[in-house]
Amino acid sequence: MIYYIPDPNELFQADKLKNTIVMKTPSGAKIEAVPCGYNEVRVIKLLSTDPMDYLNKNYQPGSIITMEARLDQ
Repeated sequence: MIYYIPDPNELFQADKLKNTIVMKTPSGAKIEAVPCGYNEVRVIKLLSTDPMDYLNKNYQPGSIITMEARLDQ
């Protein structure tokens, strides 16, 4: 079982992260991230009920995700 305990310091850093974006993963998890470059975001927080999402190294806080646009047909 995974327990999430909110960090009280997050309350004081709320104004620093005003430009956060929320993305959904294919498994349905939500990722909070901040832009850090052209087509790149840095993961701040992962919100998921699936334990396997937390084991994915691409979704860990601090990792960089490259955004790419594509059209699915």
